[in-house]
Parts: sequence; structure tokens; C-alpha cells
Amino acid sequence: MAQISAGWARQVGCLGVTQILGYGTIFYAYPILAGSVAQEFDVPETHAYAVFSTGLLLGGLFASVAGGWLDRFGAPHVMALGSFLVALLSAALGFAPNFAVFGALIITLQALSFIVLYDAAFAALAVGVPQGTRKAITRLTLIAGFASTLFWPLTGLMVEQIGWRATYLAFGIAHLGLALPLHLWLARTSSRQRLDGRETNAPAPPDWPVLQGQIARRAFWALGASFALTGMAIAALGVHLVPSLIALGLGSSAYLIGMLMGPAQVAVRLVDATIWRNLHPLSVALISGAAIVLALVALLAAPQGLAFAVAFAILFGAGQGLASIVRGAVPLALFGASRIGRRLGHLAALRNVTGAAAPFAFALSASGLGLGMTVGLTGLIAALGFMLLVALHLGIRRHILQRPSLPVRNRP
Repeated sequence: MAQISAGWARQVGCLGVTQILGYGTIFYAYPILAGSVAQEFDVPETHAYAVFSTGLLLGGLFASVAGGWLDRFGAPHVMALGSFLVALLSAALGFAPNFAVFGALIITLQALSFIVLYDAAFAALAVGVPQGTRKAITRLTLIAGFASTLFWPLTGLMVEQIGWRATYLAFGIAHLGLALPLHLWLARTSSRQRLDGRETNAPAPPDWPVLQGQIARRAFWALGASFALTGMAIAALGVHLVPSLIALGLGSSAYLIGMLMGPAQVAVRLVDATIWRNLHPLSVALISGAAIVLALVALLAAPQGLAFAVAFAILFGAGQGLASIVRGAVPLALFGASRIGRRLGHLAALRNVTGAAAPFAFALSASGLGLGMTVGLTGLIAALGFMLLVALHLGIRRHILQRPSLPVRNRP
């Protein structure tokens, strides 16, 4: 079993704090703030979500460019710049004079989020913790998983006590006073490690074969298509989860069922860190994809009994929890740490562009075709993503078996 690089805990701890702050203020706080913003500017709340989705879409396009910056300048340096820009944009939101300015700032903030959130953090760990990177990624997602738990109630309390404008100002101060110094510390640590040439930062021998040439290119695009399709299902249900459960006849129980997702995410990440720690990340991705498909099957059956709804929440939470891990661990395992930022950027672009459109498409389909048919179509999309992963798994396995000189340990 591969060891983990010295100093990993400090790096994971720093990134854990910045990921909680980043996801909490950029994503999880927004649904809590949107109603107050729309009310003050006298616009429909749907307009607030429209600019949010537009930012996600542009963020996907930006990620394909910014991914190369992570490799060229070092992920911690880029994250430090990102924290500074996020701080300025958050503070500016507190002074937005009208909805047009507010919308432009939100779009810019969402577009820049790639350089401060998971993908950038995974690229930082690939270099800063070259031995045992997957372990570091799993531990990071365990910490960052508390972002929603902390920021949903915290944002609600802040809006009630000080208003949405002061809340955004407080977010800006937090990024400037907490996230920026932590990212700068990581950047200095990364620079010292490169200059010292420590053994702990030498590239670790891979535990599994790294793909090269044409097989790598085909695998990359198959992986990207799979992540995009599965991400569509996750994004659509992530937004419409509670309303869908209510529409299926679960009433007030929908909120309690939805609360099961958080514990399911944490539990499955603990399982990945312990029981599944030696599994190839592609195998974990298969588990994640299968869980999403089964969750949607359970959701279709939810009107038949509460047990199906509970099964949906647990399976969906588990699949979503693993999806955060495999989006960084699988590319690293299949293609290696070289140009990892660029690869993560391209994968994020595919995932974010489809994910940004998914909630709107789900709502449009539900209004035209009905909720049951829409959930079924979403399940088919998730199933297609899962089948692409299965085909990728079988293709890589066949490629490895045809090259007996490659190491056998931890084959996918």
C-alpha cells in the first residue's frame, strides 16, 4: 500500500478550510441569499438563478483555459490569485446598485470559481502530496463536505441579522483574511519544496499503469463524456430534489428524506478512506455511477412507499459523495500527474457546461412531459454515463492484459 507524503495533513487541512469557505460562500449561500436579493431589486427570483446558471456555464468554458494555468504557475499560486479576486467580487456584491450589476458580478464570480475550488485543490495535492494523493483527496472531501452543513444555517442567520449586503461583505473579508493567507502559505511551501528537491516531492511510482498515446486520448474523452452525463443527473436532482419528492406525494417527509443525503455523503467517503482505500479509483467511479442510476430507479418507485424514497436519498448522497472524489482521483490514476491541471480543466468544462443546463432542462421537461417521465429520462442519461464507464473499465483492462510487462497490483 502506497505511503503518503510528509506534511500532507497541513496541506489537506489548509485546503479543507478554504474549500469549506469557497463552496459555502460561492455555492451553498446563494439559494439562501437569492430571495432577499430578488426582493430588494424587485425582480423574479428565477432571474437570480438565471444569472447563477449563466456563471456556471461560462465557468465551464473558463476552466478549459485556467486548467493550464494550474500546471504553468502552480495550483497554490493560482488559488491565491483566485481568493483575492473572489474577495473583491464578494465585497463588490455588497455595494451592487442594481440587479444588472449584481448579475454581472455573480456571473464573474461563478466563472472564476474553478481556480479556488475542488479541481484546483486536487491539482495542488497532486504536486504537494505526490505519494498517496488519492488518500489526500478523500480526506479533503471529508472536510469540505461540511460546507453545506455550516453555511446553510450560517447564511440564513446572517441574512436575518445583518442583511444580504453585509453578508457578502463578510464573505469578502473572510476570503481576504483567511483563504488568501492559507493559499499564499501553500504557494510558499510548494516553492520551497521545488527548490529543496525533497524526496517527499519526487513523483511517486504509480500503483497502476498510466495510460499513454492513443488509448489515453480515447480514455480521456470517454471519461469526460461519462462525467458530463452523470453530472447532469446530479445537477438536475441537486436543485429539484425536495420539490420532486413533494410532487411525488411525500409531503413534509421530503425535507427529512433530503437531510439523509449529507450523512450518506460523509459515510461513503469514510468507507472510501478505509475499506475501499486500495480499490482503483475507476472502480470507485463505477460504484458512484451505479449508485446514481439505482437512486433514480428508487425515486421512480417512491410513490409506492417511504422506503424507496429513503433508499433514493441514501444512494443519491453516496453517489454524489463519491463523485467529488473520483473527479480528481480517476484522471490522476489513469493519466498521471503530468499536466493534471489542464486535464482537470477540460473535464470541468465538459461537466459544468452540461451541469449548468441540467436544472433548467429538468424543470422544462417536468412541465411538459411530467415528473415521472422526466425522472426516467434523467435515469437513462445517468445509465448512459455509467455504461461509458463500464466500457472504459473493460477497454483499459483489456489493454493491460495485452501488455503483461505492466504491473498487476491495483489493476482497474
